[in-house]
Amino acid sequence: MKKLDYLFVSVILCVLIFSSCRARFYTPNRNPVPLFKDKGDVYIDGSSNFLNKYDLTAGYAITKNIGGYIGYGGSGLNVNTSTTDSQSQVTTTENRRYRGDMLNLGLGYFLNQEESANFRFEIFGDLAMGNYRNSYVQNGNKLFLNGNFMRIGIMPNIGFTSNDNSFSIAYSARVSQITFTNSTNNNSTFWQSDLKRLNSKTNYMLLEHALTMRAGGEKLKFQMQFGLYQGLNSEELVNAVPVLNASIMLGLVVNINTSGL
Repeated sequence: MKKLDYLFVSVILCVLIFSSCRARFYTPNRNPVPLFKDKGDVYIDGSSNFLNKYDLTAGYAITKNIGGYIGYGGSGLNVNTSTTDSQSQVTTTENRRYRGDMLNLGLGYFLNQEESANFRFEIFGDLAMGNYRNSYVQNGNKLFLNGNFMRIGIMPNIGFTSNDNSFSIAYSARVSQITFTNSTNNNSTFWQSDLKRLNSKTNYMLLEHALTMRAGGEKLKFQMQFGLYQGLNSEELVNAVPVLNASIMLGLVVNINTSGL
């Protein structure tokens, strides 16, 4: 059994090392979960995994059943290596960097508090527009591979809120399609394998699950969201969109109602 455990860990480590040497094209943002209750509700969420990404989202309940949100997601990864040839004593420094930005918009329906006191349901049409910026620098020589993407889909949220509004839990599933566009680079030979992965499909289908838990006061709560992201039509473990990805995001959420202000 221990041999199987060691083998599993070794495979995971190899995948992570291999992945770090390849260009990245998409980093999922966390699923926005406003859990609106009534007209005038305001939702503000700031979350991060404290490693390589963060999200900021604000939402508003326009009517008793219609609400929307707008958010920004940022991500980045920086890997530096330095090797020295034992014979020539020449040192080679390398830097691989990835940066991504995403604007996320949503509009949809929610079940208000008069219709359901504790059970929450909302469903949003979700649109995201973003970019990816990959660079490789060796001894001052910089190569880049950049581009844009658009993601469009639908996201239902199902949850429960306690009577005193101090605790809530929700499950959401964002089903969407992502299309990459406007790819540019300054050395197609160097990025050949990454371009092959990027261009292997016209678009990718995504299923992004999230379990969200909140606890705290009536207006300010601590939040934890566990996300599991699937590339439904990805054929390789390392692809333009990974077959499987996961993250834990931590943050704070503000919920207030502006109707009486």
